[in-house]
Amino acid sequence: MGYIVNVIGALGISLMLSTAYPQQLLINSELQSSSEFRIVEKSIRKDLDYLKEDIKIPQLIGGNDEKKINLINSIINKNILPKANEAEEISKQYFDINVQEKPRFPYEVYSTYNITSDKNSFVSFYDDYYEYLGGAHGLTSRTSYTIDKNKEELLNLKDLFASGYNYADIINNEIREQIKKNPQDYFDSGSEFKGIGENQSFYIDDDNLVIYYQLYEIAPYVKGIPEFKIPLSTFGKNFIY
Repeated sequence: MGYIVNVIGALGISLMLSTAYPQQLLINSELQSSSEFRIVEKSIRKDLDYLKEDIKIPQLIGGNDEKKINLINSIINKNILPKANEAEEISKQYFDINVQEKPRFPYEVYSTYNITSDKNSFVSFYDDYYEYLGGAHGLTSRTSYTIDKNKEELLNLKDLFASGYNYADIINNEIREQIKKNPQDYFDSGSEFKGIGENQSFYIDDDNLVIYYQLYEIAPYVKGIPEFKIPLSTFGKNFIY
């Protein structure tokens, strides 16, 4: 596989890989974490008759344990790339079938990420994947990642708290109070909320824990992705990070 490396300034390095896959793969080291490992950006862009695709994927480089870093990167890639590949196949098939009458082509696939907290002990970020493949509107799904910098491992929600601490009840009460302020924004005035799950989606945004749900999970589409911000101070010393 051939490649071209361009050095941009003192910090930026762009790596464009040519493959049989008709796309540019761009890795930009200007986006980075302050830990032993760094967060870089892998980009996939396509401009086809039937699909506009612009995907930005966070990837880790460096670190002390290559296997752990590769595992995290693999998890991130598997949460994005199969969906993008499937969207391309579907849009191509539909395009070929409807040669005479093109239905609102090209379709669209976008993926962007946001680093929400970068501390000495952890980094937290999320990816928003959007696709429009026909219909009234597109759909966005969110996937978040919080990484212990020292252990170089992904953290679950329970890992943020001291052993034996009943964090779930605290979070559930906070979410219910927030729903009560605008019950009309949620299905059945918020009764769809049954409490956080064992594998609850979350990220950390500066001094807040953010619990979120996917589109249509507990609220109508117009609500967007429901988010509930809970100050980390709520948990006191039980928040161990």
